[in-house]
Amino acid sequence: MGETMLTFLGTQIFRAPFLIAYIVAIALAFSRYPTQGKPALLAGCGFFLFVMGWLINAVYMFWQISSFRGGGAAQGLVWIASLTGLVSHLVELVGLVLVMLALFGTRNSPVGGAQSIDAQNARA
Repeated sequence: MGETMLTFLGTQIFRAPFLIAYIVAIALAFSRYPTQGKPALLAGCGFFLFVMGWLINAVYMFWQISSFRGGGAAQGLVWIASLTGLVSHLVELVGLVLVMLALFGTRNSPVGGAQSIDAQNARA
């Protein structure tokens, strides 16, 4: 493994737990889709967008490390840093809005005819 890759992995070691948590959240959200419906779908899509933001930042970090090792000019990094920062933050913002909608904005609407917990409690 090259020195660039080791440096990159060293920079990502503290961010890796977030990636693992996002992947677990996606799996949980989509596994609960049959019983929780739209909120689970929104949460899964939101966490997927968090993963995309994580990947954008990771690719940028790898590019930045390899650019410095290759003797690239720092002037070229300014607009790329701004662009990748803007894109990753916008993607994560949309993901956060979807997760917030899943938590607070939608009613429990299960798929496949199962009744929601609210409907079951209303009968009791």
